[in-house]
Amino acid sequence: MFVDIAMLVESQGGMIDRIESNMDQSVGFVERAVADTKKAAKFQQEARRKTVIIVVVVVILLALIALIIGLSVGLKK
Repeated sequence: MFVDIAMLVESQGGMIDRIESNMDQSVGFVERAVADTKKAAKFQQEARRKTVIIVVVVVILLALIALIIGLSVGLKK
């Protein structure tokens, strides 16, 4: 009976080692995913800020062009 139990423990030892190895890999993957998510949030915030700046600059340029066209048409009359 003890021999049978010893054989079962020995045969399942490799499986347990693989499970432990997979768990260690999973921890590494989760840590890397957390770091990548933080980077992505930072990049998203920077991209949003750049988008707002570009929109403001375009609106100002369009307003200036409209003002110039409006003044030039108004002065001709």
